[in-house]
Amino acid sequence: MGFWIAGVILTVLVLIVLLISWYERNHVAIKEYEVESEAVGEAFDGYTMVVMADLHDNGAGKRNNQMMASIRRIHPDAIMIAGDMVMAKGGVCRYGECVRLLKRLAFRYPVYYGIGNHEDRMGREKERYASAYREWYTEMMRAGVTVLDNLSLTIREGKDALTITGLNLDSTYYQKRKKLPIAPGYLEQILGMARRDEYHILLAHSPSFFKEYAAWGADLTLSGHYHGGTIRLPVLGGVVGPDYGLFPRWSRGKYEESGKTMIVSGGLGTHSVNFRLGNMSELLVVRLKRIS
Repeated sequence: MGFWIAGVILTVLVLIVLLISWYERNHVAIKEYEVESEAVGEAFDGYTMVVMADLHDNGAGKRNNQMMASIRRIHPDAIMIAGDMVMAKGGVCRYGECVRLLKRLAFRYPVYYGIGNHEDRMGREKERYASAYREWYTEMMRAGVTVLDNLSLTIREGKDALTITGLNLDSTYYQKRKKLPIAPGYLEQILGMARRDEYHILLAHSPSFFKEYAAWGADLTLSGHYHGGTIRLPVLGGVVGPDYGLFPRWSRGKYEESGKTMIVSGGLGTHSVNFRLGNMSELLVVRLKRIS
């Protein structure tokens, strides 16, 4: 009798966990952040960005339609993409929902797209993914999305400037179980020198190198990649990173380093492990605030 009761309780608990996970994967929470800096020009005081990362081509239909309605109510100045809106793994590639969603967004707002490891893989492993990257990129261009593949773009309003750079990290920096340090001068080599006289936003998919991003000159880094740690525990935070490391330092939230800021999205989707717990899919709203 005791074993039967224990089995029923265990079954109920498993069902509850699965139901919570389903809810967190199929609903999107909106998390708002304010970033204060003396470097923000007067023209960009209040500049509002919606930040998206790690869609992995998920959420087609009702969920993403509701997310679009939420974005319209926010009235952002721009959409910032921190990578991995597509899914490319094991020779399987999906980007249809990414294209559909970003076409709708780019019709209303400027969209700036930083490359993640899945977009990079889709373009780098041509023997597996054939022309998928070229087809996806063509769709982005047709939609009016600005893809920043180790490129920068500067927005000027009078005497004030805001620069947005998209970093496409080399695949060696996404290795499993082993984090390689960024080689000295690597960021300067592929991105050029960061100007110090304008506010600089870096779209860097992996948050693992926040100190290097800050030292390079990024005032604000927008990242994703860690999916919030898949499972989040009180106090301890995210449990596992995509490199299989436990309790990653930067898995979700706002972080500060030497006067610079990094905001890491918990992501909008999943791929290999279709599971979340204590870790809602999230859409970020980031507002710049000038301080004197």
